[in-house]
Amino acid sequence: MKRTLTPMQSRLLAIALLLGVIALLAVSVYVPWRQAHQHYDAAIEEKLDRTARYLRIAAQKTNVEANIDAVRKQRAERYYLTASAPALAAAEIQQMALAIVEANQVKVESTQIAAHKDEDARRKVTVNFRLRGPLPAMQKTLYELETAAPYLYVDNLVFLSTITRVFRPTPGVEPDVQAQFDLYAFARIGEPAVKKP
Repeated sequence: MKRTLTPMQSRLLAIALLLGVIALLAVSVYVPWRQAHQHYDAAIEEKLDRTARYLRIAAQKTNVEANIDAVRKQRAERYYLTASAPALAAAEIQQMALAIVEANQVKVESTQIAAHKDEDARRKVTVNFRLRGPLPAMQKTLYELETAAPYLYVDNLVFLSTITRVFRPTPGVEPDVQAQFDLYAFARIGEPAVKKP
């Protein structure tokens, strides 16, 4: 048996279908519009943040230039070795290191000059050292090496114990340790090359 709708029910059903179609059209338009709006809002926010950072950096230009001038006036060459020839630069490192080592009563067991490396306008000169002495004197020696001018850098540091299994400590006497390390410094070999854009 087929049921027919009354005219009022037909109108209500037609209105409901019309409202459903309108709602479906509204959602299909609103959702992509809202997503695009959020995307562009996020992009605008990111661009504004980036612009604000660039403006802060640009505002510091005069301070940065003043700091660069101050560093130039501090005679940066005093932090470099005076000799640029590898053998002379290595001898300069050895001379500086030996003065510090002897002042701290540490013994030099061996030294060996390593191959130098040229990096832009600087030459890295390395001397391998093997020292022997009490740990407090060794610590003081390493500290003084790294705080010397021209700058010296300690790298590949290895401490080795000199104590044997049958060692009997003497009261008040610090046992020796052995230290092996690379000591390097930089020498100027010319002006840095200007990189072309």
